[in-house]
Amino acid sequence: MTVRIVLSLTGLLAALAATEGAWAADPTATVTDPRWVSPRAFGLDIPAGTVNAGEGERVLILDQEGQPVVARVHVRVGDQMVLMLPDGQLTTRPAADCQPTERKFDVLNANELAQRLVETEFPGWSTRQTRFHVYVYQGSEAFVQIADGILKSMFGGVVTYSRSQRIDVKPPEFPLVVIVYGTQKEFRRALGISEEVVAYYDVVTNRIILCEESNLWKVKPDLAIRQTIATIAHEGAHQILHNIGVQQRLSVWPMWLNEGIAEFFAPTHTDHQLEWKGAGEVNDLRMFELEQLLKSRSPDAADGQLIAQTVGAPRLTSTGYAMAWALTNYLFQNQSQSFRALMRAMAQRGPLVGGGETVAPGVIPGNLRDFKEHFGEDLADIERRVMLHLNRQPYLDPFLDWPHFTVLLLMPKGTRPRREAEVFRLPQQAVHWRDQRMALVPEEQHAKVQHQIREFPNRVQAEQVARQWRQTP
Repeated sequence: MTVRIVLSLTGLLAALAATEGAWAADPTATVTDPRWVSPRAFGLDIPAGTVNAGEGERVLILDQEGQPVVARVHVRVGDQMVLMLPDGQLTTRPAADCQPTERKFDVLNANELAQRLVETEFPGWSTRQTRFHVYVYQGSEAFVQIADGILKSMFGGVVTYSRSQRIDVKPPEFPLVVIVYGTQKEFRRALGISEEVVAYYDVVTNRIILCEESNLWKVKPDLAIRQTIATIAHEGAHQILHNIGVQQRLSVWPMWLNEGIAEFFAPTHTDHQLEWKGAGEVNDLRMFELEQLLKSRSPDAADGQLIAQTVGAPRLTSTGYAMAWALTNYLFQNQSQSFRALMRAMAQRGPLVGGGETVAPGVIPGNLRDFKEHFGEDLADIERRVMLHLNRQPYLDPFLDWPHFTVLLLMPKGTRPRREAEVFRLPQQAVHWRDQRMALVPEEQHAKVQHQIREFPNRVQAEQVARQWRQTP
């Protein structure tokens, strides 16, 4: 099973720098180096060995049909090689089966690649080729047109934005493949993945895998649209960044940065058109989730734990995805020089190089050290500043027309009770905030607290009642 950069429904709800010269791979990460990442983490079934990044060497191997093909060395692992194929996929061979050659490494063009995919993997499927992308799809042409519109504007926008920041980018060497399944049944049957996964970018095959059908269409079509285009943009960001020279294939970045960068480049519009919103714009789905977090935390109470957990995590929760976007957005806008330095360091990571080992209780200390090296030791201050930054961000609530819950409190305070009110998307969030506020009242005065939680059909009505409650003398 290959490592996939995935976006789940839970996750949904849930710039870079000027360079002087080339970004070179770290050529000598070894088996004993704690930064080394097992090839098996990417589904490459080869034994451990000394890791050395390739330098463009070409070798002659036999493909699955026994035909000779020229491949390029991506990385050596002991006596094994990870090779780049002419279609952009990675494969492995024993070094003894690889014959050095001076023959040219010929990349398949879009037409050749589309034809091969239909003939060998997706018989009967339709294809569409654009300037940078090859779509192979089982579903509707309309869906592919929407996906292409997002990815096309996003590709140009990411490249233009990067160049405006003096980032050294390059055109994709290979056509960018997008595979679109028509139904959830076919998607899961063919790939054997969990129901949480709605799309992914596979760093070994260099393909985005999508499914047109969403279970949400039957429940909430407008949210299904938001989820779908956000998914396309998120996975598209991963694919673009891995193909324009920003991220090297098989390198392992800190999870917060890997996902935060994808979210930074992935905001989308759903109001009048289904389109890319722009790099660094507010990500509405992530802001929604963080809004609920911000209501239960004061910036003055920041202790740095949220930053430490996000930065050190080898895997992210739904809130972790949102915090990864928030941290990336804040650092890019407010500590741009340090952020660029971090990006330069990450760009130098070659294949099978990461941040070090994971230790109990599930933390990568190397990622935390790298973060502190660039942004300082005071995580509490960074967390406070991130929260203040988020409080200033405008966004369009993606659940505006969904039911909301208003908490109304009358708290004892001297001779005149204090009125408090807050609005939440979920009832358990409302209960949690109510209990937090009541915990601030001395136990002997709990009986004097008046409280109620009321449900409204949308956010506007819920906030109107909250506002009236606060303003009542």
